[in-house]
Amino acid sequence: MAENIKVNKATGDEVYVEGENFTQKSDVVINENSKVQTVPSGKTWVLQFLTIKYISEAGGSARQLAIEIGDGTNLLWPKNFGATQAGGLTRNYYAASDLPDDNAFDSDGRIRMQLEAHVLPAGYTVKVYDVDNRDATDDMELRLIVDERNAGAML
Repeated sequence: MAENIKVNKATGDEVYVEGENFTQKSDVVINENSKVQTVPSGKTWVLQFLTIKYISEAGGSARQLAIEIGDGTNLLWPKNFGATQAGGLTRNYYAASDLPDDNAFDSDGRIRMQLEAHVLPAGYTVKVYDVDNRDATDDMELRLIVDERNAGAML
């Protein structure tokens, strides 16, 4: 426990610092081309890794997937993946702070994006969606790995 006590340099107060608490959040309900995960009350998140499996229905225009981080009203961070997905395909999308920004899918149908690190307070959201809402019956599986802490815990 003593190793988790740190001194707040601004105030001189001793503060308990929680250890890392990585947890997975997921939404794998089918027939959705948009997903939102919300930071629960009393918690903060640092998004570590995001993965999307996107199955587009045949036909229609290309899908452009994007990530938005915000508080439901104000947008903190938006970013589009570097390539679009045609209809009738299954693709896998990955995002983390240590990944590069790919501008095309690889031969296995994967694309990567670099995320900016943000501490997200309760009520903030991570939204992943098809920018043009091409087909609401597309299937999206979203999984997040977050470092979830109690609100007020020093990161």
